[in-house]
Amino acid sequence: MRGSSGFVIALVVGAAVSVAGVLIGAWWLTFPAGLLIGLTLGQARLAIPAGALAGLVGWGLPLAIQQDRVGLGAAASSLAAILGSTGQPVVPVILTCVVGLLLGLTGAWLASAGRSLAAPTTS
Repeated sequence: MRGSSGFVIALVVGAAVSVAGVLIGAWWLTFPAGLLIGLTLGQARLAIPAGALAGLVGWGLPLAIQQDRVGLGAAASSLAAILGSTGQPVVPVILTCVVGLLLGLTGAWLASAGRSLAAPTTS
């Protein structure tokens, strides 16, 4: 895929796979979604941000929907207390989004790096 349309398509598909994975309990599907993005987008400068954004959306969107429906207050506060940041329930939410971002980013980076190793270099 080329250009901004390829970026958007890869981002939407990757985010959809990631959201679906999170909703069915297969949270690890964000990494293969990042791999898919890294393989389909030709340039690492496009693939890596797309993978990171897909992971962020894939993990952040279900949290936003959950917050809208029932609220995350009690669960986030309990998790914050376990983490030692009492009174700041936003910390677990941010950490959760960072994990999704990193899963998508590392998947896209790995696939982009592997693709560049496999591709012949032209001089």
